[in-house]
Amino acid sequence: MNPDKQPLNKMMNRIRAEVSQQKLEIYRILVNTTHFCVKEELAFLKFRGLCCLLQARNGLKIGENYLSNNGMLSFVKSISAVEKQKTITEIRDVRFLSALSDGSTDRSQTEEELVYVRYCKDGSPVTRYVNIIDIEHADAPGTLAAINKGLQSVGLDDITLPSKLACINLDGASVNMGKKSGVATLIKREIPHALVIHCIAHNLELAVLDAVKGDTYIHGKFEDTLKGVIKIYQYSPKMRRELNSVALFLEKATSQFGTVQQIRWLASQERAIYAFAKNIQVTVTHLENLANGKNDNAARARAF
Repeated sequence: MNPDKQPLNKMMNRIRAEVSQQKLEIYRILVNTTHFCVKEELAFLKFRGLCCLLQARNGLKIGENYLSNNGMLSFVKSISAVEKQKTITEIRDVRFLSALSDGSTDRSQTEEELVYVRYCKDGSPVTRYVNIIDIEHADAPGTLAAINKGLQSVGLDDITLPSKLACINLDGASVNMGKKSGVATLIKREIPHALVIHCIAHNLELAVLDAVKGDTYIHGKFEDTLKGVIKIYQYSPKMRRELNSVALFLEKATSQFGTVQQIRWLASQERAIYAFAKNIQVTVTHLENLANGKNDNAARARAF
């Protein structure tokens, strides 16, 4: 007689299946909550609150396991590993791809290289994050080594990379675009058919800067005024509340100024100027009232 068909064994198998299904459901909830926290750039400390308060109040019993920073970190690593494996599988199946790379500096002032790849999937272009690699030496060979290390993490080694790499996108830094020993030159030596593209956004930025190079008004008074006004509201919730109160009194709609750090590329400059123009009447009225005071903000307002 088959032991699995005996009443007691059948009951135990059913209980084990139900328990296993319950655990899978709990893990699914925890993984989805982790994904939400990461996607929304929430602090790890929010994870336990979301699980205990929100999920529990919705009638979901998820227990106490993994409800910690280390528990969330384990889910983050698992999600990252799954997503990276998806990228590796997609890269393995594509014929050609492009690499995109840019330098960055973390909070410890360590120089790093961010690496992405771009290819066609089901007829549409997609861009995938590959890796962020510490740069041991900030010269062209060191930067290229970091790029290669990042690409190797998704299966693009010395054998597969030359056959798949169609082009690489870099910014205009001399370490990248130097004609004699830049990263672009080193790549062309290894993969002659690869196209090297100077980052379009960076190239456009340089072209516009050249076009207005002799205009002291744009590079001087206008830019200083724009950034100065934004700083007044960026660092002071009180100033923003007062500005909103003036807008309400004047029955005018306003746009958020953003931050000075965001005013870098042309697109962000355009948004800042649009917000400045839309808010001009409200801002001038508020600064005029502010200038009557005797604090530091009053002095700055009078200057503008």
